[in-house]
Amino acid sequence: MKSLTTKKKYIFNADLIRVVAILGVVGIHTLNSIYSRPDFFNGSVWWFSYLLNVIFRTSVPMFVILSGYLVLGKKTSIKDNLLRIKSRILIPLISFYSILHIFNFLAAYARKEPYNYLEILINLANSTSSHLYFLVILVFLYFLIPLFQPLFETNNKDKIKTIMMFFFANSILSTFITYFSFRNVNIFNTFTVWILWIGYFLFGQWYKKYNLQISSKALAVTFLISYLFTAIFGYLNLYWHYNGNDIFYIVGRTYAEEYLSIGVVLMSLSLFSLLMRIQPNKLFNNKRFISIIKKVSLLTYGIYLIHPMVMEYFNKFQGITPDSPTMPNLWFFAFANTAITLIVSSLLIVIIQKIPYLKKIVGII
Repeated sequence: MKSLTTKKKYIFNADLIRVVAILGVVGIHTLNSIYSRPDFFNGSVWWFSYLLNVIFRTSVPMFVILSGYLVLGKKTSIKDNLLRIKSRILIPLISFYSILHIFNFLAAYARKEPYNYLEILINLANSTSSHLYFLVILVFLYFLIPLFQPLFETNNKDKIKTIMMFFFANSILSTFITYFSFRNVNIFNTFTVWILWIGYFLFGQWYKKYNLQISSKALAVTFLISYLFTAIFGYLNLYWHYNGNDIFYIVGRTYAEEYLSIGVVLMSLSLFSLLMRIQPNKLFNNKRFISIIKKVSLLTYGIYLIHPMVMEYFNKFQGITPDSPTMPNLWFFAFANTAITLIVSSLLIVIIQKIPYLKKIVGII
């Protein structure tokens, strides 16, 4: 694999994955109000949103894989690791957890709706009950970096592969079994959910150290098959749900769209590997395009943190909803909701990153 590099060993592929992943995260949230609606089921816009959502399920897994790729191979002291956790994860997590609840309170007050203050404490034990669960996962995974790094230093490929496959098998099985037991109990919370993501985290460094002895063609076929499986099985999950059978449906989500369902795992691993194999000088022989990807990549973390509030504001206060009379049709809503969320979120992060002290809330020292 060849990557576009600078003196700081700049990796174009990593930035490309960040951009693809953030588009997926925003896409999941902005199109959710279409593909999750039973009254839109089987409509043309529903199919468009649903089929995109299937691909978008790879977004968060790829963020975790990329984290393992970038940080597990770097030797670091426990002190430096703790400082990295503090500046890159804990400060943004605490800041946006507070900002999110203040925003929700103000939104409820403005709309004269009740607000449950206890959620501030209740959500602490439930991985924040928001998009910030991703940071909760990273906190625990980063704390374990000093334990994971010696594993890769042994250079025992078979041992590492066995451990990695164990965590993947455990996560996939746990996710599947959840739909047949503990359906009304959340067995994973703030202090345990990170365990399910260890496989993804280790895979990032595994790929960097050993690559995959699989051709790009085979990876593309794997991605296509797993995509079709996830799309078809996910459609059946919803069809069964709408007909009264919830065997693969729990509280607003289907098994097929779980980040640790077998289909999404295979999609995520194969898509990450394909994106890492792209040679920018051949496929993207355009300095301007590469520069744009690099600049947008610097905004992705901030966009992830702030975009739900931006979307919520425009949905609740500016009429950007599928049922609003200001929306000509669902196609217009899908485009407007996504475009406005991305553009406004990006502009806000650009401003925040330029303000001393305030920029720390998006992980910039």
